[in-house]
Amino acid sequence: MSISEDLLKKEDLRSHLFGDTWRDLIPEVFRDVPTYYDKGNAVASLGSCARWSNTFATAINERLPRGAKVLDVCSGTHDIPLRLLAFDPTLHIQTVDGSVHMTDEGQRRARERNLTIHARVCDAHVLPFEDNSFDAVTLQFASRHLEIIKTFKEIHRVLKPGGIFCHNDMLRPSSRIIEIPYLWYLRFSVWFTAKLFGRSPESMKCVGYFANAIHHFYKPRELSALLEGVGFSDIENRDFMTGVMSYHISRKPVR
Repeated sequence: MSISEDLLKKEDLRSHLFGDTWRDLIPEVFRDVPTYYDKGNAVASLGSCARWSNTFATAINERLPRGAKVLDVCSGTHDIPLRLLAFDPTLHIQTVDGSVHMTDEGQRRARERNLTIHARVCDAHVLPFEDNSFDAVTLQFASRHLEIIKTFKEIHRVLKPGGIFCHNDMLRPSSRIIEIPYLWYLRFSVWFTAKLFGRSPESMKCVGYFANAIHHFYKPRELSALLEGVGFSDIENRDFMTGVMSYHISRKPVR
């Protein structure tokens, strides 16, 4: 199945609107945020972030065999790898992230728990792994800052046939009744978090960007269609508040 024209146009618009921000501003923001990243997510998600991430990790764990080889894309502070290893310490986890500062913080947290997580700093759009390498790939709280079709195709490539792709993020709510007040709240919460914890001017410059990125992002059903268009199957979706938080679990078909 191919990606629909409407979704291709939406992706082109996202790249046009935010390409410069992704390239020039976001790397500087993630230089500033590692130590308060979790607090920012908690505020932006109406306090549901940690609980929802644990629900997501539980759903992944239920589908993984012991000793599975897992890739966490845009791993940041290693939130999902740490949660997964708490369930099953036999997992072999590799992470990638574009920020050395976020990766360093994630590695520090892993060492605190005496856990081994292999980490590489690289571009999520060009994953440095062979085809069919991983039993599972995870991606959490980063898609809004990515060329998502290109990233999903790379994830599909490195997954083994039958492997699962597990995606969790703040999407565009399906309900306008929820979306309008939530975007206003998000603009305030990002400003408040940057003002309270941030140190760089880049953090303040992104106050409007985060809400706009969600407004132009995908609704849960659109993301399901995008996954199917890239080549995934058996797509499962669970939402909180029509997409304020939403996870998708899909599978690379066995051909």
